Amino acid sequence: MGIITNIRSMQGMGIHADRNARSPTLNFRQYNLIYGFNGCGKSTLSRLFSSLQTGKLHERLPAGCSFEVASDDGAFYGFPTNPNGLEPRLLVFNTDYVEQNLQWSVGAANPVFYIGADQADAATELTRIEGEIAKAETAKALAVEAEKAADKAFATFKRERARSIASRLHLGSRKYEAPALAKDFQTWKDHTAPALTEEQLKAAEDTRQLAEPLPQVAAIEFDSAAIAAAYRFVVDMCSQSLATVALDEVQRHPDMLLWLKQGHEFHQATALGNCLYCGNEISVERRAKLSAALDDSVDQFVSRLSRTAERLDRVLATVSNIAQAAPTSEALVAEVRTGYTEKRNLVAQRVDAAVSSLAALQEVVNAKLARPASPSDLRDLPDEPAFEAVAQELAEVITLTNDVVTRHNDIVSNFAKHKEDAETAIRRHYTVDCRGEFAAHAGELEAATADLTTKTETLGQLQASATDLRQKIRAHGPAATAINKLVASYLGHSELTIHPVEQGYQLHRHGGPIIGMPSEGEKTAIAIAYFLSSIEADNRKLKDAIVVIDDPVSSLDTRALNFACSLVRSRLEKAAQVFVLTHNLQCMNEFRKAWKLKARPLQEGKQPSATFLFIDAAIPEGQIRRLSTIVEMPKLLREYDSEYHFLFSHVLRFVDSPNAYDDHGYMLPNVMRRVLDVFLAFKCPGSSGLAGQLAKLYADYPDLDRDKLSALERLTQVESHSDNLDDLLSFSSMTIEETQAAANALLEMMQDVDAKHLTGLRRLCR
Repeated sequence: MGIITNIRSMQGMGIHADRNARSPTLNFRQYNLIYGFNGCGKSTLSRLFSSLQTGKLHERLPAGCSFEVASDDGAFYGFPTNPNGLEPRLLVFNTDYVEQNLQWSVGAANPVFYIGADQADAATELTRIEGEIAKAETAKALAVEAEKAADKAFATFKRERARSIASRLHLGSRKYEAPALAKDFQTWKDHTAPALTEEQLKAAEDTRQLAEPLPQVAAIEFDSAAIAAAYRFVVDMCSQSLATVALDEVQRHPDMLLWLKQGHEFHQATALGNCLYCGNEISVERRAKLSAALDDSVDQFVSRLSRTAERLDRVLATVSNIAQAAPTSEALVAEVRTGYTEKRNLVAQRVDAAVSSLAALQEVVNAKLARPASPSDLRDLPDEPAFEAVAQELAEVITLTNDVVTRHNDIVSNFAKHKEDAETAIRRHYTVDCRGEFAAHAGELEAATADLTTKTETLGQLQASATDLRQKIRAHGPAATAINKLVASYLGHSELTIHPVEQGYQLHRHGGPIIGMPSEGEKTAIAIAYFLSSIEADNRKLKDAIVVIDDPVSSLDTRALNFACSLVRSRLEKAAQVFVLTHNLQCMNEFRKAWKLKARPLQEGKQPSATFLFIDAAIPEGQIRRLSTIVEMPKLLREYDSEYHFLFSHVLRFVDSPNAYDDHGYMLPNVMRRVLDVFLAFKCPGSSGLAGQLAKLYADYPDLDRDKLSALERLTQVESHSDNLDDLLSFSSMTIEETQAAANALLEMMQDVDAKHLTGLRRLCR
């Protein structure tokens, strides 16, 4: 399997300068030591490898960054393209790993901790879930109350609405209660017919109150043809005349026909010889002439005319009685009363119209009866269609009225069913009227019940998850004894041990639980011991593994640091590839010395298997922020155990090029302070501090120019807390001129105090 040989490209990676295909190759080999001061970007570099370990861009890397690494088998891996392929082989130990795999309980005198991402994640998840369980229990309790409230509100609504409907139904001994209302709602929830009007509703209620049915009502009888027939007969009769009577007097005076006929019949009946009117004698010839002229045809005509008048009177009487024949509204059942009064009034109006028309005929007949011998004057009489129209209009309203009567009689005939239908209509009306509220209450109860079910299921799932997580936490990962052996090897002693307990692991010191939280060094010891023990987990082979270790030592004393570095080296000796990143000079020296011959083999022709690199942080000319560049480790760091020579080289370059821009100028005050510390530690040994050492230096070398050395005193004041190079994260308050003066003063002092030493340093740094 291939190993990583180069970071082929890198853009937007925080402090790191961009890399591309033209950048010098980093020549990664089996063993790789990368040294850099704090703040130079080691953590960013370790997170680059972590991204390849997980196949996902690390969340703490800058947004929008990209990178690509090359493998010796020709493959490329990186983000945003080709992120996958190295996950099974790559393992990274850094501060993120410690955070993820070693989690401590808070606020406990004897804290419990969890080892391993799975167990630590389970513990973190359990803590979260226990908080969620408390919330879920509260949510369920609220849901229970909400369901009870919704159920109570719904029950109250159904009970009160059912009671209101029951008061309209007049059920007697029967009841209409909430269950019946619920059943009615299901029956008519989709009913679309219009609701009952107030009149219809009142009619239904009136019907429900009746104990017995109303009497049946007779229909109005009317022959509409009778009016037209009367018209035709009257017109026919009144159009005839008796002008053919052979009497000149009648022809001249037709109105006297009946008078003449009655007088003749009277005189004949009483045997009067003389006329009662004129007193003259009535001759035999006159009598014979009158008898011939006034024969039975006149009587027959007058008789027919009288019968016509009688017939017309009967028709008129029949029509006149129709209005009284129409039943009153009170005689009808309530359901048919709506609009009936208007129909009845309309009948009366149509009757009046018909009576008026028949009265006109009656006047014509009466006039004809008075003067049968002459034709009647019919010019002012309406024509036959007008009489037919009057008859038809009257017939139509009578039909409408009789329809109401028929409905009334049908209802009376089926009174029991009618009352039942009235009950159904009332129930349907009020059910449909309240179905919006009913559905709203039902919906609220359904939603509350569903919410309670969801809350109950959620709580159950959380409780089940908590149970599973507790079981997972109890099922401890690697055996404590195996981890304890590695911890002892790492620390160089067996004082610190871990013991499995119910909730996780507990840290013991000298056989008893520790009080309070352990130190950062102890946490690192446990974390890296777990890391080393888990490399070959999940059937992973060490010979295939690419292992990245970022600062494996933290807060360890020198002896423990040596043990720790030795442990890491021995455990990873046969790994496919190892990267060690550190800012600790002693740690760097431990690996540098162990891998020195691997980086520069003594045997001629043997290829190196180790690479030493340095992350150089500088501020390029024209910029204001630092950029880190991965370069080959400088010789003065690679060949010596102390950074003294390396730091001195920076001071020397600064002094030798006073007018040139120095991209490491921001850290020179601190660098000079460290060089001064080391130099005086040998020339003025003791624990009097830098001020005391300078005072002793002045005493031992009275010829020193104290005015020039005032620049060094200024340096000690400004950099009084700069104990190491890890403080190289910001600019010193010293000006460029002060820095230049201090650098010159330092070299002049070293020249005056130990010229041979300075000469040797200059020679090494050239």
